[in-house]
Amino acid sequence: MPKDLLVEAHHKLSFEANVQLATQRYGSKLRKYVTEKPCTGEGAVAANLILPIRAVRDVGRRRSNIQTTAERKRRWLVYRDPIAVGDYIDNEDVFRQTGEPTSELIRNGSMAIGRGIDECILGINEDGTIGEGGILGTIVEGKRPGGAGIPLPPANVTAHGGLGLTIGKLRAARKRIGLSEVDLDRVTPVMAITQNQDDDLLGIVETGTADLNQFEQPQLRDGKVTRLMGFEFVHINGLPVRGAIPNLIRSCPVWVPDDVILGVWQDVKTGFWNDTSARNTPYWHIDAYMDCTRREDVGVHVIECVEAA
Repeated sequence: MPKDLLVEAHHKLSFEANVQLATQRYGSKLRKYVTEKPCTGEGAVAANLILPIRAVRDVGRRRSNIQTTAERKRRWLVYRDPIAVGDYIDNEDVFRQTGEPTSELIRNGSMAIGRGIDECILGINEDGTIGEGGILGTIVEGKRPGGAGIPLPPANVTAHGGLGLTIGKLRAARKRIGLSEVDLDRVTPVMAITQNQDDDLLGIVETGTADLNQFEQPQLRDGKVTRLMGFEFVHINGLPVRGAIPNLIRSCPVWVPDDVILGVWQDVKTGFWNDTSARNTPYWHIDAYMDCTRREDVGVHVIECVEAA
């Protein structure tokens, strides 16, 4: 390695500033649609739930107190291994990219850490399977953190029915969330979709505007559906999928931002130094310590969609 590839203070500051700037543009797509909570320690309480109770008539002339005891639950955020990316630099051209805000190195690192945060929010593993925490994964509940994780109830899933994303599925999800005492006048449900579901939505819009000038419809003009039927759609391709070609089944989560909690032990942080154990080679690193959980299951739903090849 050339001797001049020395990481000095101004290199570290420049790298940090560039990553923070790029993360705002290329980072997590889902983070702004959840509720954040600062955390410390090995476990942090995400929610102390007091479940709904019903009023009763205090009949007669009894002198005892009415007792309508509510069921209580506690859900946890757990201190997990960091979400991280990093690599060695053995090339002067790549070394210079750490100081360029639009470079491939800065962009790729920011996109990678953003995808990692999105996987944490969704509750999926690196291979796309459903894991621990998040919107889709098993959550930690009890007096103390530990024990077996609790999955999302099967009743919160709309089966694919051999179809892609349809009006009927959207109506069913919205109805279920609304009947679960979620105030849909106050909050807007968010749904994560891939390009395949976006194409299904474009087909719905196209059919519904057949008698109008279709290219005056913003969804058809832009080729992207962001809002429809009271849902806000966010496009992300890393959603869990099962089955085999030609009939893949995609799990598309729907959630209310208040009911998904992102615990942040450490936000996105950078490191840039010469590794003395690797012949003083420059090394860059980006990491974050986060966990995510469902505050309540009633504000989360999953719509299964068939994706034809």
